[in-house]
Amino acid sequence: MGTWGTAIFSDDLASDIKSEFRNKIGFGKTSIEATEELLKDYSEEIKDSDESSVFWLSLALTQWNIGRLLENVKEKALEIIENGQDLEKWKDDEKSFKKRKLVLEKLKGQLLSEQPKQKKIAKPFVRETILEKGDIISYQVKTDKFIILRVIEIRQDQSGDRYPLIETLDFYGNYIPKMSELEKLDIKDLEKNGGIDDGFLKIEPSKQFYLSPYGKRDSEPIERIKVLSKKTSVKSRKGTSPLFWWRDFDSLILEAFEQN
Repeated sequence: MGTWGTAIFSDDLASDIKSEFRNKIGFGKTSIEATEELLKDYSEEIKDSDESSVFWLSLALTQWNIGRLLENVKEKALEIIENGQDLEKWKDDEKSFKKRKLVLEKLKGQLLSEQPKQKKIAKPFVRETILEKGDIISYQVKTDKFIILRVIEIRQDQSGDRYPLIETLDFYGNYIPKMSELEKLDIKDLEKNGGIDDGFLKIEPSKQFYLSPYGKRDSEPIERIKVLSKKTSVKSRKGTSPLFWWRDFDSLILEAFEQN
């Protein structure tokens, strides 16, 4: 987990706690239910003194901000502030230590004050997919040609998002190949042709990547997807698997196929 500042949420773990608690409330959980689930999900982090302080402080502030601060969470956060546990990791940097101390003093004041009225939290957008592990699909790109993709697995994260891990087969044509032709296709060597690169992320040697809608206006393009075979044998390969958005996929994959 990374920390980039002295503010309560300038930390990867703190940001995760904030978003996950709010998401659980958005899905209709009570504050007690959402807290119990987080305690279970982050049981290992809570055992670590540094991460434990981040967990409780971020949870307390998140709950206070939306009017759902539980008494036991409040007491735990105040205990951490009082005993100096959180300041231990800042003691080697005098400037940051002072800044963090002020942050904690402000947080203490908030927690001891009357919390805001409960705020309504909108149900979060959840990414879904029609695809299943082992699917081989044709996908019609904007040139009207077809490429062939294989679904290696379906990943589901803690927010409920589900999206496929994909690998590309070596086919780019004006027709959808028959099964006899599909069986002979190799994996497309995207690395040899420069790879898929969106300016920030590039496919690593695994040649596999996740595909997901970016948001509500970027749905999975089911009208251009046709499942050709199901439950085929698949295996995940070594290497990093980046995530790409469907809205960008055509331009990225066409660059890989057409730069030969």
